[in-house]
Amino acid sequence: GTAGALTLLPETPELPFLVMNGDLLTKVNFAHLLDFHTGQNAEATMCVRPYTAQIPYGVVHVEDHTLVRIEEKPSQTVFVNAGIYALSPSALPLITRGEAFDMPMLFESLMAQGRRALVFPVREYWIDIGRVGDYEQAQTDYTRHFG
Repeated sequence: GTAGALTLLPETPELPFLVMNGDLLTKVNFAHLLDFHTGQNAEATMCVRPYTAQIPYGVVHVEDHTLVRIEEKPSQTVFVNAGIYALSPSALPLITRGEAFDMPMLFESLMAQGRRALVFPVREYWIDIGRVGDYEQAQTDYTRHFG
């Protein structure tokens, strides 16, 4: 997993550092991310993006078998993991060596121990190019955002 690869570091970093999925194209301001992470005294900060999904059906709201409201084809917006992280060296000992260990597992471990795991909303350009359609979109977007 993404976090498990950090056990291969030859030595523990002394300062907070960034980890990012390799299939992303973004203009996130990494300096702002690190400033936020250190300023908030976080052990781990996850970048998040809003994601909106359209439900293609009428959503029925019910209380005790009584129809309360019908919401026709609503949209729902949630935050999703953007695959970019700022970590403090103190988070590294939570990663299990020799086992698959993903970043969400690291954040869950931190939260279970009551340690500071924060989110940083990404408002800049961001696209995951792991799917063919998104990769093609990124090629179209590249000149406009990075050219």
